[in-house]
Amino acid sequence: MIGECSLQFRITQNNQIDTIGSKWVFVKGNQCKTVLNTRQLVQTLLFNTEANTALITKDIGASHFLQEVVYPPLATPTLLSMKEIQSDSATHILGYACKGVELKWSDGVVYQIWFTTDISTTVNTFELAFKEITGLVLAYNIIPASGVSVEYYATKIDFSPIPLSQFNINKDQYQILD
Repeated sequence: MIGECSLQFRITQNNQIDTIGSKWVFVKGNQCKTVLNTRQLVQTLLFNTEANTALITKDIGASHFLQEVVYPPLATPTLLSMKEIQSDSATHILGYACKGVELKWSDGVVYQIWFTTDISTTVNTFELAFKEITGLVLAYNIIPASGVSVEYYATKIDFSPIPLSQFNINKDQYQILD
């Protein structure tokens, strides 16, 4: 069980080579921070597994917004099925052997997830869909019922200590949204 780590993911669409953004995940104890970076937006989600709310910040150009939300949201779709993805060869990501599973949700979204059981973190739900996963997710595809699939692929993992200041937000810099 790992209590501190950071992961960086490369984000692509429809299995293309061109990167559309990156996602950082920081885990420290029962706290988690995710930072999604694209050309148009920087969005941060901060939550503590012992709390029922989370903070979301959105930086769009010169505009900065902050919202407190119920986490997990009450309108979370229900998991319909979870099945193992059969692979002819072992998948290795960042040197770790990974298993694959496919999750189907009631809203038609499918998650294809690759995770290692060699590492488990104190917070594994940096995506709500990972609640049932028994290891550290190192790659996943989100496939909507209609639209463009998005792939997240881990490019870096770091087990160095993370400063507590990483989880602080200066609320004075943000416009509060209700």
